[in-house]
Amino acid sequence: MCPSPNDLDDGSGIVSTLEILEPMEVSDSNLDDSNLPRKRRTSATDLTGNETVDGKCRDTKLEVLYEGYFYDVTEFIKRHPGGNIIELYENGEDATIAIQQFHYRSLKMVLARMKGLPKRPATIEEIGLPSDVKARHDELTKDFLALTAELESQGLMDADPKRFLIRILQSLLMFTCGLTISFYLGDRSFIFRTVSVILMTLAGGQYLWLGHEGGHNSFTGNPKIDRIVQIFSFGFVFGLSASSWNSTHSEHHAMPQHETKDSDLKTMPLIAFNRRLVRDPKQGSKFWLHYQHLLFVFCDTLIVTLTWKFNHHLKFVINNKCWLDLFCMVCHYSLVPVLGLVDWMLITWFGSIYVLGNLILSHTHLPVVEQGKKLHWVEYSLYHTTNIRSSWWVDWWTGHLNYQIEHHLFPTMPEYKNKLCRDKVKAFAKKHGLPYHLCSYWEAVKITYFNLEHVANELRHL
Repeated sequence: MCPSPNDLDDGSGIVSTLEILEPMEVSDSNLDDSNLPRKRRTSATDLTGNETVDGKCRDTKLEVLYEGYFYDVTEFIKRHPGGNIIELYENGEDATIAIQQFHYRSLKMVLARMKGLPKRPATIEEIGLPSDVKARHDELTKDFLALTAELESQGLMDADPKRFLIRILQSLLMFTCGLTISFYLGDRSFIFRTVSVILMTLAGGQYLWLGHEGGHNSFTGNPKIDRIVQIFSFGFVFGLSASSWNSTHSEHHAMPQHETKDSDLKTMPLIAFNRRLVRDPKQGSKFWLHYQHLLFVFCDTLIVTLTWKFNHHLKFVINNKCWLDLFCMVCHYSLVPVLGLVDWMLITWFGSIYVLGNLILSHTHLPVVEQGKKLHWVEYSLYHTTNIRSSWWVDWWTGHLNYQIEHHLFPTMPEYKNKLCRDKVKAFAKKHGLPYHLCSYWEAVKITYFNLEHVANELRHL
């Protein structure tokens, strides 16, 4: 039996299993394109010429569907600040809401640029949706735009710099205390070293959440300031490149749980969150995958983080000349002599468990979207992301990323405001017969772990 609407996510109870909760009745992005280097890129390698994100050559023009018109972006994609995310919509999938949400704080500028692109009216045949599906998508779009306008009128899309300044200072205090204890008292006692590692691990995780918000321009609402905060948070505190992260995170937001397009699922050959992601039987026979549920915490998270730090992110900042990112990353590694290599490795390991362990809770256990299937922006968010019940410690521990449904619907909304629009989102979901996934934090951990184990068992019996 589902809990009452008032108990859904206020931390007052425990949900024993993941439930699809009907929304209660009520009475009534994302990433700004100025954040990214102008060179085309994908999550793995840079592409040149007419290559697509899958490495195939394109011999035809690339068009994107926006408000009933196909826009020719064949040449524009080469200088698109957001990289190759445009190619995710090359098969007639409607990019209207995606463009509006990704560029929410710079939409006027984006639309002005689009006016200079060749365009033509789209036909029903080219869109490629059955008439009933097309009608449903149109209805979803109309109601979603109305919901967005309502939330805007209530100020829920407005950033609050003062609130985030408090979060920055809180994290900076933990980081400074941890570093000071390590420098002055680390050699005196194992207890002092332990306290230092814990404080710096927590500070690093909190700065990653802050950097995530900076990447979505929901930190202060000023893209330039948010960008600087993000680069500092990722680079100096955690040793990662904000620009590299931005280049792939938008893919996840565009199509979460898509088997070929969601960057968060591109974890092979180390981890497979779904059997469909293992296309090569030889890969499925690897030891790493067969015991991924046991290895995820003990070594997979550390391997992923170190690979990012010393390979993917380092190559990215050099190839794309992201010098501010590189400077902050170098400053991060200058802390190694202060902390000592062992403590630095422990902080990196625990930090990777903290961050990656929380990030996979929101969607990786849900079914994947098959290649060729066209979903609406709203359907991606409601079918393929999960909310975790709110409480003061869950909100702090996850950086307010426990409201993934609302975050995916409105990626540039300040994340602490997601809970303020949850009832309206539930009502919207109920009206359109869509699910609203919700579970407790520990249920999310259990479901995610058992999903890793289930996929490992499937692969062992291939």
